[in-house]
Order: sequence, then C-alpha cells, then structure tokens
Amino acid sequence: MNLSETTTFCFVASYAVALSLEVVSLVRRFGWHRLLLLGFAIAGVFAHITFLTVHARGSHTPLSSPSDWASVAALSLACVYLFASFSAPRQAIGLFLLPLVLALVGVSTVASDRPIAAENASDFWGRTHGVLLVMATVSVIVGFLAGVMYLIQSWRLKQKLPSANEFRLPSLEVLEQLNSRALGVSAVLVAGGFGSGLVLTRLRHGADGASLWGDPLVISLSVMLLWLVAAELFRWLYPGARRGRKVAYLTVASFGFLVIVLASLLWTGSSHAARVEPPQPPRQLT
Repeated sequence: MNLSETTTFCFVASYAVALSLEVVSLVRRFGWHRLLLLGFAIAGVFAHITFLTVHARGSHTPLSSPSDWASVAALSLACVYLFASFSAPRQAIGLFLLPLVLALVGVSTVASDRPIAAENASDFWGRTHGVLLVMATVSVIVGFLAGVMYLIQSWRLKQKLPSANEFRLPSLEVLEQLNSRALGVSAVLVAGGFGSGLVLTRLRHGADGASLWGDPLVISLSVMLLWLVAAELFRWLYPGARRGRKVAYLTVASFGFLVIVLASLLWTGSSHAARVEPPQPPRQLT
C-alpha cells in the first residue's frame, strides 16, 4: 500500500482495536495479548504520523487549522499511551487515554480545515502558537486523567477493596506528582500559547486585532489561562493544595475549561479563522 493513501480509518481502527484489547484484558489475557496490543498501538501511531505528514505536504502549514490542532493533540496522547505501555505494562492507563484519543480524532474530522490565522502571517509565530496550544492540551488531559485515576485509587483504598491484577493503577504518590507537574506545565504552556497568539494577532491584524477579543475562542482561552494561574498560585500559597485530593480536583476542573475551549474551537471561530478574500473578476478594458 502506498503511504500517501493512508486515511483516518487506518489509525482509528488501530486505536479502536487496541482499546478493545485493553477492555478484554480486564477479563482475561491470552498468550499473544500484549504483543498484539502493542502491535496495533504502534501501527496506529505510525499511520497517524504518516497521515499528518502527507497532509502537511499536500496542503497548508501544519497546525494551521482547528482540524490539524485536534489531530496532533490526539497523536501526542497516543504517543503518551505507547510510552506508558512499555514503561508500565500492567497498568490500565489505556482505558483512560485511548477513548480521549479517539474523541480528539473525531473532533478533527468535523472541525474546520480553514487556517486559524491569515495566510500572510509570520510562519514562526503561527507554528509557535499552534505547538504550544497542542502541548497545553495534552498536558491538561494528562493531568485530568491522573486526577481521575488518583480519585479512583483513593476511593478503592478507602473502601479497602482488594487489588485486582487486571485493573492496576499507578500508586497515589506517582499520580500526585503527575497531577502537580501537569498543572504547572499546563499553566506555562497556555500562557505561552496565549502570549504568542497576541504577538501573532499584532503582526497580522495590527490595530484591527482588537476586534478578536470578542471571539468566543479567545475569551474561553483567556478564562482558562486565568484559572490555571489562579490554581497554581493557590497551590503554592496553600501547601495543603499540593497534595492529595485537592490537586486532583484542580486538574479535573482544568479539563472542564479545556472542554469549553475545544467547544469554542469546534462550533465558532469564524472571526478567528483566516479571512480569505474572494477572487475579484478581471477588469474590462475600455
């Protein structure tokens, strides 16, 4: 098969099979189970990278549209899952990661292909803006999943439930550290993405860029940044918020703001998208 013919179905099917194998592992594992699971996960990541590479060569700059943004975020989470599959093979992390990978791929298929910013803008700031926001999305989602797993693990210990080999999660200490780091990293990345977006707006729109402050996507991203900064300040000023359930709740709440941003990206963004002037008819010579 020609790699240029890779479609979305190729990696979606691979991720879906990997998720099915993760679910089956809750009941029983067979001889080739882990090898088969890793095979489909690797195939999905490879097909996903190939698809994005071909798409970037054949169209516009990578990370220049909401569709690209969601697809690269899905690929980043899939890489996190692949890394976790090798580093923590007996932990049920895939049950949390893979559904969100598939959800982000679904968002990418229905999101707009129009560039987020004007065509004549600085490529450097455009790519920086896109990369930082993708990394921030992944960081928030990883923190959210760590928070959910922490709350589940904490509840199991509180209820004194027996540990099941089929549903083994990381320790509370590991999840607590991951929560704290994800919250701080998310705040830095969102701030960087927001700041680079301001520079990009200034370069491309000049004084007219002030009108973009009414864009729902810009408003939701601003609110998310304020929340992350406030949460980080609260965590540092109040030592009790650095540990246990409190930091888990902060990361879970951060994911709620991310959902609002993604909703704004999906259902709005006409003012944030590139404005392409319609072609003018040739003048008639008189």
